Amino acid sequence: MTKKITVILKKNLVNLGSVGNIVKVSSGYAFNYLIPYDFAYLATAGRLKHYTMFLNIKQKKLKEIKGKFQILAQKLNQIAKISVKKKVGNTNQIFGSISDKEIISNILYLTGEKLDKKNLYIPNIKKIGIYNLDIILTNEMRICIKLQVFPAFI
Repeated sequence: MTKKITVILKKNLVNLGSVGNIVKVSSGYAFNYLIPYDFAYLATAGRLKHYTMFLNIKQKKLKEIKGKFQILAQKLNQIAKISVKKKVGNTNQIFGSISDKEIISNILYLTGEKLDKKNLYIPNIKKIGIYNLDIILTNEMRICIKLQVFPAFI
């Protein structure tokens, strides 16, 4: 008869689970391998209470962030397109490139919300025309906005 004890994992282990999982393992496996190699720690009553408290705080923060992103997504969905003026040559090729700062400033002007450049996916733009601009807020929330590049006459 082997005695099982409860541990909380500190690292991802293939056979047991991911970080933060509470698992029951045999006492020898826990005391001879998991705890000495810092893969897990013993789940006492105080640590379990502490773990559930932090889990609740983390879930509340995730809900807040998700709510903010939904509001931002609604504002971004109201934008039909973003227009950018660029100098062009004889073959309708633009000089330079479209920077993420230009797009972020246009979005800030239209919605009042500032985005990070890591949220933007800008295609390679060489000529004037209409392009699809992807804004990735989270893994589930992706917004596509039209980006119109037209010539700026001097």
